[in-house]
Amino acid sequence: MKRLPETVTSKVTDLFAALHYAADDLKIVGQEAMLSGDFSQVTDSMEACRKLQTLEADIKAAVTNFHTQYQARAVEKTGFHKKDKRRTRTQGGRLRVTVAGKVIQQHTLAETFVETLKVFGLERVAKLDKKVTSIALIPKTQIIEW
Repeated sequence: MKRLPETVTSKVTDLFAALHYAADDLKIVGQEAMLSGDFSQVTDSMEACRKLQTLEADIKAAVTNFHTQYQARAVEKTGFHKKDKRRTRTQGGRLRVTVAGKVIQQHTLAETFVETLKVFGLERVAKLDKKVTSIALIPKTQIIEW
């Protein structure tokens, strides 16, 4: 994890948007107060707007500080990575499958996998109820015809 989680990033973005809307509202109130001649309200709205800008700057600094500290720790941890000796293919390699005397080899691993599933028959594979990262490989509810 080199950055904030998606939900935190989304909420921080929402917070910045809310701060901008509040600052815009305070500026409008200040403008209206200036037109009506109520200078104490102008001063109050300007001070509140400055506080919002300071709060926004502090939040940005905290997020930036988090990123710099976390990246510094991440750089320290990246070091020697022991290679898995059981790995049989190189990254970006091709896969060749032989089923009932038929050789299946496509440009990518994914394409080869899909063609192999077609040869086995999608109905037969669906009956196996295999899951990949807790998601059904072929859902039982609807079989897609190729």
